Amino acid sequence: MRMIPIIRLDWPAKSDASDKYAGEDGEDEEEPADGEGEEYDSSEFDDEEIENLLDEKLPDELRDSKRPKYEQRFKTVLEEKRLNHFEVLPEGWVQVTHNSGMPLFLHRKTRVCSASRPYFLGTGSARKHAVPLGAIPCLNYRRALEEETEAEQRKPTEESAAPVGVCPITGATATEAAPAKVMDGKENVAEDVDMKPDGLTAHMPAAKIVTVNENTQKESITPDQLNSYCQKLFKFKVIRVLRFRSWNARRKFIKNRKHIKNIQRPTLPDGTKLIKFPILAASGDGGAMNPRGRKEWIMNPNGKSFVCILHEYVQHALKTQPTYEFKELQNAATPYSATVSVNNLKYGTGYGTSKKQAKSEAARETLEILIPDVKDKITGNKDQKSGSAKKAQSDLSVFDDIRIEDPRVTEFCNKTTEPSPNAILLTCLQRNYGSDVQISQEINRTPNNKNEFTMTVGKHTAKVVCKNKREGKQLASQAILQILHPHIMTWGSLLRLYGNNSIKTFKEKKLEEQEITVLQSKAAVNQPNYAILDKLKCEMLKLCAKQESVLTKGTFVPPSDVDLPTSSGSNLNNVEL
Repeated sequence: MRMIPIIRLDWPAKSDASDKYAGEDGEDEEEPADGEGEEYDSSEFDDEEIENLLDEKLPDELRDSKRPKYEQRFKTVLEEKRLNHFEVLPEGWVQVTHNSGMPLFLHRKTRVCSASRPYFLGTGSARKHAVPLGAIPCLNYRRALEEETEAEQRKPTEESAAPVGVCPITGATATEAAPAKVMDGKENVAEDVDMKPDGLTAHMPAAKIVTVNENTQKESITPDQLNSYCQKLFKFKVIRVLRFRSWNARRKFIKNRKHIKNIQRPTLPDGTKLIKFPILAASGDGGAMNPRGRKEWIMNPNGKSFVCILHEYVQHALKTQPTYEFKELQNAATPYSATVSVNNLKYGTGYGTSKKQAKSEAARETLEILIPDVKDKITGNKDQKSGSAKKAQSDLSVFDDIRIEDPRVTEFCNKTTEPSPNAILLTCLQRNYGSDVQISQEINRTPNNKNEFTMTVGKHTAKVVCKNKREGKQLASQAILQILHPHIMTWGSLLRLYGNNSIKTFKEKKLEEQEITVLQSKAAVNQPNYAILDKLKCEMLKLCAKQESVLTKGTFVPPSDVDLPTSSGSNLNNVEL
């Protein structure tokens, strides 16, 4: 059994009257028995010791914890000012306090946070509505501080100007309180009551009623006011916006702008860059210079690697070949280095994870040394890994006004990095007839001391007058292409059929195959591969959108006196070669 100590408490001492009453009755108190008359003083134990005695054999879960009931810590929070009671948070938004002390607003369902107070717009205009001040925390807090400063400045002035003892409700002025009369040690209460209305000294707080319209005008800011405030913090620019009254006016404006563009002189696409450098003419045995040699070489670096640009520049400008020296380094990040040497002089050095990357970096460094403008105009705009970057779609509008047999086609193609006419012809024949087509070329001297170049492709033959064999080869290719595509009149249409962007490059195909391979690895056991199905769905939607974009305008019925060509440019099976 558990022994629980019993504490005996003393009753309060009896008064003299009770002692007297007890003496009169003559009743004496009984003497206590042995052991019962000893008094137990509880002051010998403090409260903590008594609690320890009571909790001595209790289980741990029933004992009261000796730790403090709460933990005290300090947190810095923003002092709220200028609280607008008319503005209520939209549905689903709550206000929380960040550990930085700033209030944040959280949308519970979407878990979207905002540092400014959200507000419900309803059917109002998203561009023209007046913005509440609560939605601009910095401006709202600044105005609140300015109002507090103005109120503190007005307070001493009002206290000195206002009379003492003026009731803000009735406007009564208090008079000096007369001394109270004392009669027989008592104050004259009746006179004091009569003087209370005239002795008001305390000011009562003034109440104010605010309507919704007044609050909207005071707590909202117009677009012009918001713009003037934001101009102090941010930089703005003026843009041109055209607003038409009707769709007819819009169509006329666009048509007129296209007409103005068409009547202007055609130029190369925007962003085209050319590298021009003089060519060192080779001297003969007697030291005489070749007067008919080219004095300047023009190269378009668009779409070319640094190694290709360097080799082309060194071969034509310096009449030599660059050499590379590779080394293996004791560096895990860049284990290879490459150094470019031209005429036994070392120029740029590059580092990379592979010899190919190190070679490209070395070529870039060498180009920046040999051609200083390359750093600002070419290499500065390219990514280091230019091989993985996708080629931007070239603008072929400059070729839409050039005929297929125009002698300037070769020059334009060289400056825009598009395939030459002979490369276009080979691509056309390979796509439609494979590599079995025989092409014969012959150059002869005419009686007028001119060069005549003859090209035969199948049953078609083209003869052109040229300066040299290289020029004749391109002009003859243009003539053959015009024979094979009689219904196509511009070189831009041929570039769209057989140019760089007509088919996907090998890298693009490889990337697509790798993407499909990765999707195949996402298949689960005994479940369909949803990744592959989604990819198939995406491709089918693209194909459907492409087919829907082609609108049929009707059937063309040619006049009876017009003979149309029977061959087709898209299907060359009807053309005899």
